[in-house]
Amino acid sequence: MEEKNLKTILEVSDLMRRYDQVYSRWAESRGFSTNAMSLMEELHIRPEGMEPAVIADYLGVPRQTMTSTLDSLERRGIIERRAHSTDRRRKVIRFTDAGREIADLLINELHSWMMAALAPVEPRELERTLSEVRDFCARLESAVSSNTEEKRSPCI
Repeated sequence: MEEKNLKTILEVSDLMRRYDQVYSRWAESRGFSTNAMSLMEELHIRPEGMEPAVIADYLGVPRQTMTSTLDSLERRGIIERRAHSTDRRRKVIRFTDAGREIADLLINELHSWMMAALAPVEPRELERTLSEVRDFCARLESAVSSNTEEKRSPCI
């Protein structure tokens, strides 16, 4: 790989780590883990609820970690585990009424903070950039899916 291309890839990786670090510090400053905050964001856009395994897989979190996160949020009265509508053996995670209020406040604060950071960017430029990042992520997902099915790394 060309040195210039390698530097670009490493810079993209560094930017993603920096975003993760800032997000984690923000969540922790509000009394929540990164996993808990990510879970609340997902439930916020899916008020019908989600199954624990689906949430864990979507967020890329080990299921036992998700169980611990759910236990913590349930103890705090933020979420509840309900029986699935068609299979009583399965559970669906939903906000409690109080949890929905807390999540709404946190998510509105988080998104206001993020939008303030993006304010200097012209709306058309922001949309173009987001479109490019979406395409980039889709291409990465596709490449990783095909690569992980075909072969293992020679380093392993």
